[in-house]
Amino acid sequence: MKSIKYLGIIFTLLILFSCGGDEVVEAPPIELKGYEALDLNPWGFQMSVMVPNAEENGEPEVNLSERGALEIQVGQAFGIEIMFGEGDIELLKMDLKEDLVFSSEIIKEEENAIIYKQDIPDSGIKTQNHFFYKAQIGTAVYEVRDLIDGSYGSGMIENMLNAAKTLRELKPKTAA
Repeated sequence: MKSIKYLGIIFTLLILFSCGGDEVVEAPPIELKGYEALDLNPWGFQMSVMVPNAEENGEPEVNLSERGALEIQVGQAFGIEIMFGEGDIELLKMDLKEDLVFSSEIIKEEENAIIYKQDIPDSGIKTQNHFFYKAQIGTAVYEVRDLIDGSYGSGMIENMLNAAKTLRELKPKTAA
């Protein structure tokens, strides 16, 4: 099994180095241990995303909300929403800074992602952990974040962000 994996890596590297000019080579899909691909075509999103496997975590519950967000929940430790948007991380950071209710702290920042925590000082309310990820698929921009009504630990948020990064275009299968 390992030799097949190494052959795949070598093959991918050969393809990358043999490409000339300004051609863009798409990165291979990210694989997460204990996760499986979920086809989102039945809900009108031509893509797939990795979610915790059903055998160990239960079947994913998928709901298309009235506001057009696709909500995916697997057990109590995984809940994300995907929706069209601008993916404006700078605007989110400004909103966090100017929030009059919550005190916010950015924990991790990447080019297309941010992890942050919010709490209300001296209120006794538990700290809330969140993430936001901007995904570009073709010409469309999607915003992926944790479910707003979920309560997730920092490790869960990291796992959900890693899963969000696996979002890939997946055309619907055509009947033969």
